[in-house]
Amino acid sequence: MNMRQNSKHARWLWGGLLAVLIVAVFFRFWQIGDIPPGLFGDEATDGVDALDVLAGRGQVFFPANYGREGLHMWIVALSLKLFGVSPFAVRLPSVLAGILTALATFWLGYELFVHRQERSGEQQTVGSRWWIYLIPLAAALYVSTSFWHVHFSRFGIRGVFTTTTTALTMAALWRALNTHRWRWFAISGVFLGLGMHFYTASRFVPFVLVAFYSAWLLLSLLGVRQQDRLSSMLHFAVGTALQFAVAALVFAPLGYYFFTHPGSFMQRAGEVSVFQDGASLQALTTIARAAGANLLQFIWPGAGDQAQFYNLPGRAVFDPLTAVLALAGVTISAKRWRNPVYGFLLTWFTVMALPAFIAVDRYPTLPRLLGVIPGVYFFPAIGLSALVGAILKRWGEDRRWGEIVAVGIVVIALFTHAALAYRDYFRIWGPAPATAEAFEADMAAAWRWLEAHPDAEQSQVYLSSDIYRHPTFMFLHEQTPTSEWFAHRNPNLHWFDGRSAWPLPAPDQPATILVGDSASPPDFIVALLDLELESVADGTVALARSDVYPDAPPQVLFTDQLALLEQFSFTPPDSPEQMVIVQVWRTSGPEGEGWRRYQIQSALLDASGQQLAHASDAMGFVSTEWPREGVFITWQVLPWADEERVAGTALRLAPEGESPLQPAGSADGWLTLPLETPVQFTSSSDEAGKVDQQ
Repeated sequence: MNMRQNSKHARWLWGGLLAVLIVAVFFRFWQIGDIPPGLFGDEATDGVDALDVLAGRGQVFFPANYGREGLHMWIVALSLKLFGVSPFAVRLPSVLAGILTALATFWLGYELFVHRQERSGEQQTVGSRWWIYLIPLAAALYVSTSFWHVHFSRFGIRGVFTTTTTALTMAALWRALNTHRWRWFAISGVFLGLGMHFYTASRFVPFVLVAFYSAWLLLSLLGVRQQDRLSSMLHFAVGTALQFAVAALVFAPLGYYFFTHPGSFMQRAGEVSVFQDGASLQALTTIARAAGANLLQFIWPGAGDQAQFYNLPGRAVFDPLTAVLALAGVTISAKRWRNPVYGFLLTWFTVMALPAFIAVDRYPTLPRLLGVIPGVYFFPAIGLSALVGAILKRWGEDRRWGEIVAVGIVVIALFTHAALAYRDYFRIWGPAPATAEAFEADMAAAWRWLEAHPDAEQSQVYLSSDIYRHPTFMFLHEQTPTSEWFAHRNPNLHWFDGRSAWPLPAPDQPATILVGDSASPPDFIVALLDLELESVADGTVALARSDVYPDAPPQVLFTDQLALLEQFSFTPPDSPEQMVIVQVWRTSGPEGEGWRRYQIQSALLDASGQQLAHASDAMGFVSTEWPREGVFITWQVLPWADEERVAGTALRLAPEGESPLQPAGSADGWLTLPLETPVQFTSSSDEAGKVDQQ
């Protein structure tokens, strides 16, 4: 190649890299403070583990939450150290990994379709040399603007690192095969070993390499492609041995952990594997269904992953135009399977799709297919290249006009992919209320509100959440490491679930009640207590106000810290087929050091004491959260419309998770109470300050 060709070569190389970098950075940093909203519980859990790293208790494997490889937590810990505890700090490592994946895709494409052609002199589908850059550039831009990869690049969980380490592993490998230099085998081994420190799906990458090596060594030995051997047998054998040896060395710390904790290796995968009950015909049938659904989601509109926190529900991986090009690319690759490049891409996709086929708790699923990125995006790039080649061939003598048409088609294809991804991610999925709900935006909003109102924490704060000690709030506000999670106590903060319980602070005890969208009280409780719910944070958190407070003497002392003040029942105006039983409780402080959870079992009784209907619900206030001199109410909704047959009620307080409700009177702990008529709480400003009968 002469100097002029080298100069043109360099311009295309660096120009392509710059284009990929600009697009990848834009799609991953644009509106990163707002989209995704909130902080998903899995992101927060990794953040809590990262706090343990900062506290000097880092591990190579974190056993909580079904067990997770630890390198991601160390990287997040560094980000927290640099930028403080925030959603941005948790997500920044994924953002950078996503950008690096796009650049590594270009490098891999260069090694597969440019460097290899220069080394072997092979002719590609296009006749002009500058078009050999189309495949790596198109594949990298497809990755840069992929809704799927953009989302996981902005999602602070470790899955996206599988795409990064896999792309780097494969790019370094093909660099080794193209240059015959052993150091690139070693570098590939480093990335291969690192990948297994991030995500379970990365454990399949070695199988991609083994399948590829075995197939092409066999074909070379059989003389199927004598002139196209990957390298000399000796050099190839030494190189691959070096690659796996370095990978094993990098993996060794985690491998030793699995050796000493054998149950951890398959802990997460075992929970969702189709083979957890053994191999069977039914298991094979399930695998076939899962495989079909996971493959269909790549090309069929509406057949994509339905989970709001992973996808715009139903959105296919490829838009229709890209899907057509991808199918063309797969067809071309299948026809050229004897060429190592195309056989390699097909092998990569087939093996790395297996985790989604055998993990069948739900399907289709995008997270378990992350290992096919970026390889799968070479298929539409190959299809696009073939289309360009056909156009250039068709125009023949008038090549200039052919190139103009070809460039126009390339721009349309890539722009369509990017524009649809931008619309779906930033205009539809990101602002959707369902996305805010999926990403626990209420808990992040509660954190932001308290940060902006520090005076509120000088008194009692009651926080309503669907999850006790929600990891999003525990990470952002409490900043509690995993190792301190169970021992952590904040006497000014009280968790409750507003769907089944509600606090009634005394007038002389200033309190702030924050209500998340995930745990709002039912309308009949809002009406009963005359609650005012004022939206104060991102539309997902409300500040609750009510001035009612009971001052009745205890009826029954259930524990040293819990007494029943009153129980009554009523029929909600909008649900005449139901009856609601409400209990009013007084607490004298937290109960014990453990996490005792109670369930309230209520029953309606007829005149003879026989049970007519029953309900059992979690109390909604964990005993460790009971305030001193506190009052709260709980309620159960019972399906019963014949109010005239009801003569009394029964109440039982039992540990959560105990056997189903027994008939009233047949088990210890049941308390029979008269049927009280509906009551109305008096205002704390009223003279009586009690619960009055209507």
